Amino acid sequence: MGKRIPAVGGACRGDMGRLGRVVFLCAALLAAGCGPKEPPKPPTRIIIESAPEAGAMVLLAGEDRGATPVTVEGLPAGRYEAVLTLDRFKRTFADIEVKGEPEETFTVEMEPLMGTVSVESKPIGADIYVDGEKVGATPVFGYPLQVGDYSYELRLENYEPVTNAFTVEEGFKLEFKHELKPLEAQLEVFSRPTGAKIWINNMAQAQATPARFILLPGSYLVSVHTPGFIQQEQIVSLTPNATEAVQLKMEPGVVPPGMVLVPGGDFTMGNDDRAPDERPKRVVSLKPFYIDKFEVTNQDYKAVFPEHTFTEGQENWPATGVSWSQAMRYASLTGKRLPTEAEWERAARGTDAREYPWGWTFEEGMANTKEANNARRVRVGLYFNGTSPHRCVDMAGNAYEWVSDWYDAYPGNKDVTKDYGQIFRVLRGGSYLTGKFEARCASRHFDRMDATREDYGFRCAQDAPAQ
Repeated sequence: MGKRIPAVGGACRGDMGRLGRVVFLCAALLAAGCGPKEPPKPPTRIIIESAPEAGAMVLLAGEDRGATPVTVEGLPAGRYEAVLTLDRFKRTFADIEVKGEPEETFTVEMEPLMGTVSVESKPIGADIYVDGEKVGATPVFGYPLQVGDYSYELRLENYEPVTNAFTVEEGFKLEFKHELKPLEAQLEVFSRPTGAKIWINNMAQAQATPARFILLPGSYLVSVHTPGFIQQEQIVSLTPNATEAVQLKMEPGVVPPGMVLVPGGDFTMGNDDRAPDERPKRVVSLKPFYIDKFEVTNQDYKAVFPEHTFTEGQENWPATGVSWSQAMRYASLTGKRLPTEAEWERAARGTDAREYPWGWTFEEGMANTKEANNARRVRVGLYFNGTSPHRCVDMAGNAYEWVSDWYDAYPGNKDVTKDYGQIFRVLRGGSYLTGKFEARCASRHFDRMDATREDYGFRCAQDAPAQ
């Protein structure tokens, strides 16, 4: 009989079975992720900004993403088109390449919608402030501005500021022109003797000397008169925001208000080398006389003939459209008369045979003729720099002036013309419709006594006591 030895082989097969199950389980667990892992990759985050201003609406990958700056997360790497829209800017398309970095920032430059504005002023040199910021001085042309609402202010010393609101639209070229209003000036008028009546540019004033006036800057003819004294005047130039004083001393004498005394004596009348009807040049002797300083105005004429009409604001313009007969009747009703042709020329040129009331050559700014480019009458006295030697104004230009004479040949003139004789009456001085040749002191014009042309006016004369 022998020992029973436990069988080894059976025991070994049992152990191998358990080991296989463990290996299978571990493989399954590894397949299920229970083994070693890589760290997770963070999601992509991009930021889209707009310049120069934020707030643009963003369309990206077919979706509205909101207003810049906008954040978009989880966008896969790749190329995308972003569309940005913002008021006052052009719609902008931008290519964005997302590289898959954890965070990427894209700034999209947007082009503003633009227009231009031009600003001019008279006078020039006014500072321009757009929305409070100085951008230059007038004139400014084509200044670029983004579309939108703005305001500007013009500032120039001694002138009132100007403000203006405006809207710039795409491609628009706005243009603005301003005539600046100067700050008012003060004029103080004194006289000796005091209490004198005052005229400013031939317009009677309610105040008597001493007086103070608030006026716009410019040149003024200031006149004063007291009964028993000779009227005196002076040209005064007022600058913006300034105060000027004028002191006028009157001499004793009896000269009707609004008239000047032309002394008697000899003077040279006519010309030998101009128009045929001005020949011959000769010496003429006259008695003293008074003549109006200014042409008869609309307000003067209406005071005698109430039916006379004129445009409002032209009270101090010469009364025109007046015939010789009407001028004669006005003069008679006011105790005056029309000047003779010789008296008119003496008052215009004095005793030195000058060509124009102010001298021997034509000068711009002295008379309202065609050369002044006014194309209309102006108030009497505006051209007082062209005053004659005897202080008469507007004897060249503005309105033709009737005189009492028939249009006839001067003594010694051998020319024969059908116009001479008791057919036409003479007018002198030229007008705003004529040129400098007709404005000469010796120039003669003629027409029918009933002619009422738009540039026909007159001034009056009066006999003066013998000296």
